[in-house]
Amino acid sequence: MILEKRNRSFEISNDYLYIAITLLVTSLVFFASVVFEHEIYTIFNVANFLTWHTLLEFFSVIFAYIIFNNSYHSYKHQKRLRLLVLAITFFIVGCLDFLHALSFDGMPNTFAPSSREMAVIYWIIARLIMAMGMFTSSIIPRKKKVRLNEKCILFSCTFLTFILIYIVTCKTEIIPALFIDGIGLTDLKINLEYIVMALQIAAISYFMREYRATLNKYLMILCSGLIFMTFSEALFTLYRNTFDTFNLLGHIYKTVGFYLIYYSIFKYNIDLPYLKLKDAQGKVELYANNLEKIVDIKTKDFREANEKLNMELDYAKVIQQSLLPPNKMCFENIVFRSEYIPCEKLSGDFYDIFEVDKDNIGMYILDVTGHGVPAALLTMFSINNIKSNERLIKRYRGLKPHRNLKHFYEEFNKLNFPEEMHIVTFFATYNIKSKVLTYCSAGMNCYPILSRRTGEYEFLDKSQGFPICQFSEFFTPVYESAKIQLSEGDKIIFYTDGLTDMQKNSTLNEEELINILRRNKNNNIEILNQEISKELKNMKQEFDDDITYFILEVL
Repeated sequence: MILEKRNRSFEISNDYLYIAITLLVTSLVFFASVVFEHEIYTIFNVANFLTWHTLLEFFSVIFAYIIFNNSYHSYKHQKRLRLLVLAITFFIVGCLDFLHALSFDGMPNTFAPSSREMAVIYWIIARLIMAMGMFTSSIIPRKKKVRLNEKCILFSCTFLTFILIYIVTCKTEIIPALFIDGIGLTDLKINLEYIVMALQIAAISYFMREYRATLNKYLMILCSGLIFMTFSEALFTLYRNTFDTFNLLGHIYKTVGFYLIYYSIFKYNIDLPYLKLKDAQGKVELYANNLEKIVDIKTKDFREANEKLNMELDYAKVIQQSLLPPNKMCFENIVFRSEYIPCEKLSGDFYDIFEVDKDNIGMYILDVTGHGVPAALLTMFSINNIKSNERLIKRYRGLKPHRNLKHFYEEFNKLNFPEEMHIVTFFATYNIKSKVLTYCSAGMNCYPILSRRTGEYEFLDKSQGFPICQFSEFFTPVYESAKIQLSEGDKIIFYTDGLTDMQKNSTLNEEELINILRRNKNNNIEILNQEISKELKNMKQEFDDDITYFILEVL
């Protein structure tokens, strides 16, 4: 562990050398040119300067178009927003830098007469677009994806470039002066260069922050290129003549900066994925050569892991089912009979029957989305929040089902459960003396069925509620309880949708369940439960959903 930390620290130090060396070189040359200005300052011969200027701009334009091509085609496959921003930026910058080189003072006339003013305008627009593009790409998360039509984007960039060319070429008079012959740069030009420098420095800080998270050394090379570009802009605030030392040195810095940016993007988007692919192919070949041995090892590991998992699931099943109440419970004038059939070892269904106090019996049944381990874990949360072990709290919530479910909804939304997880439940309280059942549903899609001794039946669907889900930011549900008077011989079956889900389980439908209740209106719940169980056993199939129900009978 200590050795790994030392190696990681050494690698980080090596990567920071890119920044350190770049800052050392750029700052030394920059400050030397400023301090020894009187010794080195020169106004070059126009022909010589144009040769070097055209050559440097030629390389810059090539690097810009390579970066555009790299980013554009990488975006077509990866759909990362950062690549799209880089492609747009360097397409426009490449076009404007090309026109800057053609319009430079002393160059032959092309689209319009060449002039210092036009060249400076093209220059500052290109630098502003590049600075904004690099800053924008630095603040975009590296894995952020968008699905935009790249051909439409390319067409839009081309159209925007033509608009800029038209304004600079034909509407030059609307653009404020940036350079005045005999005087030099205007305050506006210098301030715009400072804005470009500020955006590039901000981009450097964001890319370095990303480096600390990813340890991608090519981000440091990218930052080195931006450092060259920043010092280049600083030099372009100092020149007094378009053919002087500061101007030429600024173009050299710019070309080096473009190369480093090109190199980092090329390595990151093309070279690095290729090396990863090559490494993966080597591993595939190694696996292929040792496939039989690897399969035997993996099969053994899988069997052991599967046995361990099954053992743990068996323990979890025992624990979950130990929390259920007995399948038969008797109180003063009421009796319960229940069945619990999970489709897997762990279930997303749960129910409980308990004393609220000496005069009231609480009961609930719930169904969690899905089944298996995730659903079982959520049932554990439900147990702790529906029925409290504190006597006063149990009574406070138990006597008013709507208050209990409202509290349950609020507690559920305090935690960061997945948005797709939700619970439907039905909570009721029976008063032994008055024989009144008070109930409230929280989105239960199968209402309990009340079967009277007279053969009549009705659904307990008069309450108001909402499923327990992550929705509190958008909606505050209302829960209201309903009451119903029960009589001797009345029976109620509470169940989850697995009992009557014909699509998943091909078991009973609602009408068949009602007919069973009617046929057994004069029989006790033991006989009623036996008939329902018999119907389920006759299905002779494995169920795709949990089946849970309990029956209440008033004595």
